[in-house]
Amino acid sequence: MTKAGKIDISSMKKFVNKKVGLNIAHDLNEDNPTEVKEWIPTGSRWLDSITCRGKMAGIPVGKITELAGLSSSGKSYMACQIAAKAQEKGHCVVYFDAESAIDPKFLENSGIDINKDFLYIQAVSVEKVLEIIEDLMTEYAERQFLFIWDSIAATSAEADLEGDFNPQ
Repeated sequence: MTKAGKIDISSMKKFVNKKVGLNIAHDLNEDNPTEVKEWIPTGSRWLDSITCRGKMAGIPVGKITELAGLSSSGKSYMACQIAAKAQEKGHCVVYFDAESAIDPKFLENSGIDINKDFLYIQAVSVEKVLEIIEDLMTEYAERQFLFIWDSIAATSAEADLEGDFNPQ
């Protein structure tokens, strides 16, 4: 019981979480769900050192990371380097390829073991990729995944595919 006019944050948190059916309300003094607890190295000590001040970090687990750059600047290679490091840490790598341009030899030369916890998927549409990600995370909730989407910009929306849209 609280004094009149005093808000009981703990009971509000329980109320919201019960109402939604998920653990979405948090008291940040107890546990911070936004805190990064694990990192995947990028393969570059220099880049790992600047992603999190004071640590040799890399790509934060549980967060979305975008690799951006000019055409042929090494984005796919960097993604593969990160994927290889993720495999070493026990993550399952799911690689969505919108351009059907990835060569298995390129993946292996980048350090990826295509025979171990690696799934290649041709990205048909934005909606299908997001649906597959959601389904995999639901069906295999005990697994940790690294999803690579190469590239989002080259993936068409279903509405574009159904119309007379020409991506060229």
